[in-house]
Amino acid sequence: MTNRAFIGLGSNQKSAWGDPTETLLAAAQRIGMLEGVCFVQLSSFYTSEPALYADQPLFTNAVLEIKTSLPASELLEALQAVELEFGRERSIKNGPRTLDCDLLDYEGVVCSMPALTLPHPGILKRDFVVTPLLEIAPRHVLANDIPVTRELISCGAIVTPKTTKEVSEKKATFSVCATPIGNLGDVTLRVLAALRVAHVIYAEDTRVTRKLLMRYDIRTRVERCDENVLERKLPQLLARLEAGEHVAYVTDAGMPGISDPGMALVDAVRNAGHVVEVLPGASAAITALVASGFLAQGFYFGGFLPRTEAARKSRLEALRALTNTVLVFYESPHRVIASLEALEQVLPTDKVCIARELTKLHEETLFGAPGELLSLLKTRMDTRGPLKGEVVLVVAPPDLSRALPQGASCRQDQVEQTNLQEEIKVRAAELLAQKNLQRSQMAKMLVKEFGISREQAYQAAGAGDDSIDTR
Repeated sequence: MTNRAFIGLGSNQKSAWGDPTETLLAAAQRIGMLEGVCFVQLSSFYTSEPALYADQPLFTNAVLEIKTSLPASELLEALQAVELEFGRERSIKNGPRTLDCDLLDYEGVVCSMPALTLPHPGILKRDFVVTPLLEIAPRHVLANDIPVTRELISCGAIVTPKTTKEVSEKKATFSVCATPIGNLGDVTLRVLAALRVAHVIYAEDTRVTRKLLMRYDIRTRVERCDENVLERKLPQLLARLEAGEHVAYVTDAGMPGISDPGMALVDAVRNAGHVVEVLPGASAAITALVASGFLAQGFYFGGFLPRTEAARKSRLEALRALTNTVLVFYESPHRVIASLEALEQVLPTDKVCIARELTKLHEETLFGAPGELLSLLKTRMDTRGPLKGEVVLVVAPPDLSRALPQGASCRQDQVEQTNLQEEIKVRAAELLAQKNLQRSQMAKMLVKEFGISREQAYQAAGAGDDSIDTR
C-alpha cells in the first residue's frame, strides 16, 4: 500500500550540488530514489525571507509530492538522513542551512508528538509553503480534513516566485544527456533531473531509454530520434525550442555525439540560436583509457576502425606518426580479431588493452601485445564461442616513438578517401547478400557505421551503384 505525502524543501546555502536551487533539485531526486518512495512531482522554486533571523540569506523553497510505502515515522527518519547527506548541521537551530526537509502532510495520518506532528503545524501559516503546495495540489485537503487555502496564511510572506530570466531561459534548453554504458546506477543526478523536467526526450532507441526511465520512475514523453528520422525530426525539435520547451536528447549509452549522429543535432540547435546544455557522464572511451593505466601526454580517439583490411592498415599506418599518444578505438565483438591482426602487422610491439562489458557484471580487461591477445582470444573462442559485448581497444605508446615508414606518401588523405569508398562498397555488398534487409535498413546501418550522409548511404545501398561520392 502506498500513501501520498508532501515534503517542504528549503535551502539558503550552497552545497556540493551547487546553489540552493540546484541543491533542492538534487535533493528531490535523492528522495525519489529512497527505497519505498516514488517521486510524483516538484513545485516551482520560491524565494522567501528567513522565518526567524533576518540577518541571513534568503531561502529558496519548494514542495515535493511523493508516494511512499514507508510509515510516516520511518519517512521522517529517511528525510533527516538525506539532510545530513547534503551537509545539514542539525546542531544549528534556525540558522543558514544547506537543506531543510519538513514532512508537511501524510495521507491518513494525524498525530501530535514531540518528534512528529502531522499535519505540520506551520503548513497553514507560511506563504512559502502554501503557495508551492497549491501550485501542485490546488484542491488539497490536509489529513485533518482542513482545506489548504491562501486565506489561512498568517505569516512568512513570499518575496518573489523564482521565475527570473535565468530560470525561464533554462526551459528553452537542449540538454545533451550522458546515459550509463552498462550499470544503470552510473547516471548522474543532473541527468535524472533534466530527464524528469524536460517536456520531451528524444532518444536513439526508445526501448533502451525506457529501461532507464522505468528504473528511476521518470514519466517524461519519449520520441524516437535516430539517424533514420533525424532529418525529419529536426524542424520539430527546433519548433519546440522556439516555443520555450526543454528538450533532452539521449543515445543508447554514453555521451551523445561520440561516434553517433548527436553532433549534427547540437550543431543545428546552436546555429538556430538556442541554448545547448551538455550534461557529462559515462563514456566507454574514457573509462577504458583510465582502466588501461597507459601513461602518455595525450590520447587519440578514433571511433570505429575501418571494416576492410586495407583501410584498417592505412588508418593505423597514419597513426604511427603520433608520438607519446595512447590510441583508443571502439570495436564490435565480431571484428576484434581482424583489428588485432591489423595491429599485429602495423604496431606489433605496442601493448594493447581490450576492455569489454565495461561497468557490467562480466566486465573484463585483457592486456598484451597484439599477437598475444590474438592467440588468447582465438583459444577462448574455440572453447567458449563468439566474443560478446561491446569492446574498447586501447593501444599504449611504444617505448620508442612511432614513426611513419620511410617514403610514406604525403597523399594520405586521398588514400584514406579511396579506402573509405572501397570499404563502404564491401559492406554494402555484404548487406545486399543478406536478402532480407530493406534498402532503408541497409542505409541506416551504413550511416551508423561510417558516419556518411543518408543520401550517400542510400546510394551505396543501391544494388547497381559502382561508385560512391563520400566527399
